[in-house]
Amino acid sequence: MTGIILALLLVPLFSALLVFSIPNTRKELFRPIGIVFSLITFTQSMYILFSDYSKSDFQILFRFEWIQVYGLEINLGISGMSTLLLLLSSLLVLLSLLSIGKDHSESKGFIGSILTLHFAINGVFISGDLISLFIFFEALLIPMYFLMGIWGGDNRRYATIKFILYTVFGSIFIFIGTVYTAVISYGVNARLAVDFETLSNLQISASQSKTLFLLFTFGFLIKVPIFPLHTWLPDAHVEAPTAGSILLAGILLKVGAYGILRVSIPFFTEGFLEYKNLVAVLSVIGIIYGAIVAIAQIDIKKLIAYSSISHMGYVMLGISAGEFLSIEGAIIQMINHGITAGALFMLVGFIYERRHTRNISSFGGVKISMPRYAAIFLFTSFASIGLPGLNGFVGEFMILMGSYSSYKVLTSIAAFGVVLAAIYMLWTYQRVFTGPLSNEENKNLQDLNLRETVSIFPLVLLMLFIGIYPSYIESFVIQEAGNLSETISLFRSTK
Repeated sequence: MTGIILALLLVPLFSALLVFSIPNTRKELFRPIGIVFSLITFTQSMYILFSDYSKSDFQILFRFEWIQVYGLEINLGISGMSTLLLLLSSLLVLLSLLSIGKDHSESKGFIGSILTLHFAINGVFISGDLISLFIFFEALLIPMYFLMGIWGGDNRRYATIKFILYTVFGSIFIFIGTVYTAVISYGVNARLAVDFETLSNLQISASQSKTLFLLFTFGFLIKVPIFPLHTWLPDAHVEAPTAGSILLAGILLKVGAYGILRVSIPFFTEGFLEYKNLVAVLSVIGIIYGAIVAIAQIDIKKLIAYSSISHMGYVMLGISAGEFLSIEGAIIQMINHGITAGALFMLVGFIYERRHTRNISSFGGVKISMPRYAAIFLFTSFASIGLPGLNGFVGEFMILMGSYSSYKVLTSIAAFGVVLAAIYMLWTYQRVFTGPLSNEENKNLQDLNLRETVSIFPLVLLMLFIGIYPSYIESFVIQEAGNLSETISLFRSTK
């Protein structure tokens, strides 16, 4: 299994270097190479899915003594939650490469940046210590900077700088927290050990726990993003190329929530109990705020961006409640949102390639000229809303049920967000797809071709599969959710 863990890093990195080394005269090779190596990584993720580690708590499987005299190590490992996120990232990278148009598919920098981003994403989810987590967390910025800054929209410079400034600002707090934790560890163990095994046994005071929780969680919450730290997200989504938006919504937004579940709660639980109510309130504000602002949007892509703020609010509400069912639902909702949001951004990209506009008023009656596209968009919209029988319902229902015992009023308010989600998604569908074909430019639109259908079909299949058979995905997160809720209950009983 150690070889597979290392391959999750080395294969994407090697493929990126290979693409960058190919001359521009052989541009027809860029996408095929990216797809082949992404398929290899996806296969490796599937292998882990059926291994003994796929349903366990985090297990460190690889250690590298980096600076031995100080006890600094690089640790890599896997858990049930990591397995699902690795599989999701591998699938979305593969489908993103398959879905992009000719201009981007023949760009060495574009394909290489996506593969480099895949390397960094995998690194975050298999990191077994704070140092490697911070390194890979920062490494995400580099390829995303180029994807947005070079291949983004007209206002890409503003959006890219805003994205970088917000994320780097949050990373400063994570870095300070990492250094502070290492100093505490040195005082106890006489070495700067910050691997997860050492931290799980590290005795820290209540004040230290609260301080460290604030440092790490603030940095992670910017990445979620939670209200009011969300303002970078709509601009980033609107200006990012389609593949960038797919990966940003599908994977990068999960990094923040993952960090809270992996670091903030298990190692600084007293701090979590002190500030969880504040996080819960901000989460519910984000749910309602994101949904209301989404209703007012005239750009489809910006509408989906604000809906992501609302949906990630549910994830943070479930985490804040700290109950077994709510944490389990939050992890599942992270996966579900990655699937539905990735699919929606992909679908918007398809129609943008045909019409070069995302303005809702420019459409109307599109289901007449693009019936297959309209059917898939409606299906994905239902999944995003949380229609019973589809994947979006599973996570949100578990979060609301699990959170109610801790936050009755907040959960009741959050439930209203489901109604608002139905309003903005169905109203958008009505304006874009129903009615007569009043705009001449929409009459000759071609329906989805084979490449586009193949790109979106796995995500549609997953929406249906998880909605019908949620216990399958639930089995991978039961142990981690149980351990987290047990840790919270233990600290709560001693306060």
